[in-house]
Formats: sequence, structure tokens, C-alpha cells
Amino acid sequence: MKSIFPIVLMLFLVAKTNAQNFRMKLTEHVFNVETVSFSPDGKYLASGSTDGVINLYTIDSSQNPVFSKALTGHLGTITILNFSKNGKYLVSASKDYSTRIWNLDTPANNRVFNLHLEPVSAAFLDPSYKYLITASEDATIKLTNLNNPKASKKIKMDQAILDLTVSIDRKYFYVVLANRTIKKIESAGRNIEISTFAGAADNINSIDIAPSNGILACGSNDKTITLWDANSCKVLKKLEGFEWKVTCIKFSSDSKYIIGSCNNGEILLFDVETGKIISSFKEIGKNARSVSWNKDGSQIAVASYQEGEIFGAIIYNTGVLTSPAPKGGAAKPETQKAKPAKKQTIK
Repeated sequence: MKSIFPIVLMLFLVAKTNAQNFRMKLTEHVFNVETVSFSPDGKYLASGSTDGVINLYTIDSSQNPVFSKALTGHLGTITILNFSKNGKYLVSASKDYSTRIWNLDTPANNRVFNLHLEPVSAAFLDPSYKYLITASEDATIKLTNLNNPKASKKIKMDQAILDLTVSIDRKYFYVVLANRTIKKIESAGRNIEISTFAGAADNINSIDIAPSNGILACGSNDKTITLWDANSCKVLKKLEGFEWKVTCIKFSSDSKYIIGSCNNGEILLFDVETGKIISSFKEIGKNARSVSWNKDGSQIAVASYQEGEIFGAIIYNTGVLTSPAPKGGAAKPETQKAKPAKKQTIK
């Protein structure tokens, strides 16, 4: 039996720096915060709560979020927030089964979509700004063409979808199904099952893909983050140190780091190459539900449940700096799409 002393010692050492990592707590929500998202351009932070309200913050010159306005209209808990690559749009999903695109420059052009019969489990804009991609517990993936609805696509799975991410070249979806397995499928829907990922010892809750090298990661109930080679589906390593199940994971923009949130409210930051814990964040709250990196990786925002307190997202300093995905990685196809995107209009 392996000794747990090295893990305990590591957690003790990183916990000592936790007070230095805490930056601020936002206090504008009146109910628990369920999800958070920094915009890729570094201009915004959004947080969504259980009362259906989304708070939008602008990032000032000192890199602090400043409350801007509340976005209202959803009738249930906000479960998903994702900014577009250019930072001009915010996609949200709620337990009211709807998905919304918020036009941050022209609010009159905000759009509401009722696409699914069960809760939406993934929602984001394709980098071309042509499609809204959504997945749901109703076992469907929908690619809604925003300018030509008749050109929209639908992919039907055989089980409820709990999470979804897309490959760097956007040819494949990686889908977490109700039995907590991960399937690799063609995004065009021609091949519904190319391969199945194995290696997580227990139920998978969240997946993410590294923007630079295509490493696929999952957080699961076995208290680990598992890293796979997305092409071969082989396990690369397991990241350990969590005391409870891992609820959400997120790679940094340069793929060098990954953060995972835990059911007891703790956040761990790992070096992907070495698998070592760099920092632990656990000052306020419990049951961390969502995490997001800011543009340069110097901060993370955390959504966690708090009782008897003022509710809001928590901001930590990470102690690291990151850089955008290098050319030839995820950044290249996004840049290629950016030019024609100016001609696309999300009406």
C-alpha cells in the first residue's frame, strides 16, 4: 500500500500560501453562484446564480472586476456561461432549458433559443460565429445555424449528455454520457461512435481539452483528474490530491496548467507536465461548481456555495502567468476563422 504522506505534506505546504492567493470576493448576487467565466479578451467576467441572474463585470486597469450590470431573463439557475472568442457575445444556459446569446455591444440583438426538452449541458459559439452548439440531457447535440436555421444540424445520441467539448480542429466532439463514459464522435454527425475513452475509475463529471496540444482531461468521482491523448485515447497520467469528487476542470490558455474544483470547495492547480500540485485554494465557500482563468492566467474565478453570507464569485491570484496557445495549435484555426467572422452577423 502506497504511503499517503507525500500527498498530505504537499497539501500542507501549498495550503500555507492560500491566504496570499485570496484576492477578493464579489458581493452583488443575492443567491449562490453556480457558474463563472472570464472573457478571452480580458475585458469581462460573468457570474450566474441560482435565481437566474447573470452579473457582468468589466476588468479595470488593476485587473479587478467592477460590477457593470445584471442580465435578466432566465427563469432558472444559470448552469453555463461561455464568452465568444472575440468577447462580444456571452452564451448562457439555464435550468429553464433555454439558451441565450447576449450581444454585449448591442443588447437589442440579444437572442433566446428553446432548443431542448431537458436541461442544457453544454452551450457555446463556434469560432466562426456561424453556429450555436448545444448539448442536452435529452440526448441531442444541436448545431444551430444563426443566419440560416434551415442549415442547422442535429446529432442524436443514445443517452443523456452531461458535458461536451470539441477537438482543436473542430472535427470531433468528446461527449460525456449518462453512464459517465466519454465518446469521441464526428462533429458532422456521420460517425456517432469512433472510440470510447477508458481509464477513469468512477463517474465522470467534467471534461476539457488543452488548447495547445489536444490533451483531453476529465474530472470524476474517483477524486482525480485523468489526462488522455485525445487521438489514441490512451491514459497519460492521473492527477491526485483531491479529498472529494472533482466537479469541474479547466486548462490554462497555454495548456501548461490545469485547475480542478472539488465537492468540498477546494481548488487545486496542477503543472500538467509534472503532475505536481502548485497551489491549493480553499478560504471561502464549499462545493465549488465552476472555475475560470483570466486572460493571462494570473487569476481564477470560482463559483461555490456559501451559507449565511453575502453571495458572490471568489477571485484568487494563481501565482503563475500563461500565454495564448501557440501558432500551429488551437490558435491557428481560430485566427483563420476570425477574418470571415467579421462579415457574420448574429441577428
